[in-house]
Amino acid sequence: MKYLLSSKALLIFILLVGLFLRIYKLEIFYPWGHDQDLFAWIAKDILIDHHFRLIGQETSIIGVFIGPLFYYLIAASFALFKMNPLSAALVTTIVSLMTIVSIYWVFNKFFGRSVGLIGSFLYAISPGTVFLDRWVVPTQPTILWSVWFLYVLLSILKGNFQVLIPLSILVGLIWHVHIAFIPLLILLPIAFVLSKGKIQELGYGKKTLAVSLLIILIFNLPFFVFEARHGFQQTNHLLNAVYKDQDSLNGKDRFFKAVNSGGRSLAGAFVLSNTVIELPATFTISLPFLLLAGIFYLKYRRVLSKNQVILFAGWFLIVFLGQFFSKRIITEYYYNNLFIILFLTIALILNKLNYLFRKLFLINIILLVYLVAVTAWFITRPDDQGGFLYKRQAIEFIKADASAKGYNCIAINHIEGQPGGGTGFRYLFWLNNLALVSSGNDVPVYSVVNPWMITEKEISAKFGKLGVIAPVGKKVDTDVCNKPERQLLPLWGFNN
Repeated sequence: MKYLLSSKALLIFILLVGLFLRIYKLEIFYPWGHDQDLFAWIAKDILIDHHFRLIGQETSIIGVFIGPLFYYLIAASFALFKMNPLSAALVTTIVSLMTIVSIYWVFNKFFGRSVGLIGSFLYAISPGTVFLDRWVVPTQPTILWSVWFLYVLLSILKGNFQVLIPLSILVGLIWHVHIAFIPLLILLPIAFVLSKGKIQELGYGKKTLAVSLLIILIFNLPFFVFEARHGFQQTNHLLNAVYKDQDSLNGKDRFFKAVNSGGRSLAGAFVLSNTVIELPATFTISLPFLLLAGIFYLKYRRVLSKNQVILFAGWFLIVFLGQFFSKRIITEYYYNNLFIILFLTIALILNKLNYLFRKLFLINIILLVYLVAVTAWFITRPDDQGGFLYKRQAIEFIKADASAKGYNCIAINHIEGQPGGGTGFRYLFWLNNLALVSSGNDVPVYSVVNPWMITEKEISAKFGKLGVIAPVGKKVDTDVCNKPERQLLPLWGFNN
């Protein structure tokens, strides 16, 4: 009992630290760009416009959309908190806490308590995963999905074939989370063959099969309805994407890009390589090979079995070869399902070292130092000068100024010193009940400048690195506000 209580106490501590790092200064570090503007707009479409949605936003494959589950969860959160955009973080924070518990439970079941605690600890406090969880996007549950797919594979490998129900849930969620999971399903028959199981041993009853099929059908019912109504659009575009070139890279250049992007993704589990420091390619390109070396080292030390190594190496190769042979542009987030293999490999190596140096408490000290360093870095981290907080304040200033001047509607002009600097405003304008129309001489135009330094002398107010240039007072013809031709185009990526 004492053993169990200590494990529970440590897990609770890890959960509390993970929660703190994901909600501390939530509004200041809340990323708010186009993707977030879009999910908020879709949530508004569900709640305010009462539009029952069959799809979410378009993926990187033209004509293929992500499933709507994430957006309904966001809409539920918005409904609870009066359409407050910050409430979307509730969904991803719950998912991240579920991931911490899941990593502990799965790692503990197959590799022991210490591995479970180390793995969940690393995921809970590593800056890369912390900020990945703060990034509210539909693919955020990728690691949670990967944990339970690992559970299914390892269960099959041990001869436990009664995993059809959890497997059906995972398969049903693929469209809603990330279609990059589809190639990983190849590992299922490989695990079954490695287990030396026989088809007769599957022993699924009619009830279990029916429930599993029903689960898959329920999760994917919006997909089937959408395809039936739109001539199997997504299916056709997905098939076309298999052989249609979208990237000019090939040969050695594509191999280098695939390996380097994978390395950058793996590094992103621990450091914010895309937003804080630019890691040298000589380092990132070595990380995939180091991960493979770690897996084979664990086989050499008899920590992993041969069959487990085959599965993990197979997972690794499917992801990398899939990107290499793909006709599409290579993107880093397609590698994020490897995080679970990375955390498991590191946790197993640290646990082995902990056993070798147990009298020195070496690993305990290293993990404690890591926790203190991450916490100190996080608390002293500068505010995001272009994030949600300052965008909200800029729009509230515009609202107050427009109301004071009696404007019935306004127009917005974005002056950007960098690409993407003008995204993340549309929903916030709607939330503040500001009527927007297209620019013209007959309507007051507010300019949002990012960063404000590029037009310093004209700035009326500053918020972080954002500046607002307010127009001089002028009368607005109410008819202008209602003209159909003056209404703004739909938010980019928004589909009805």
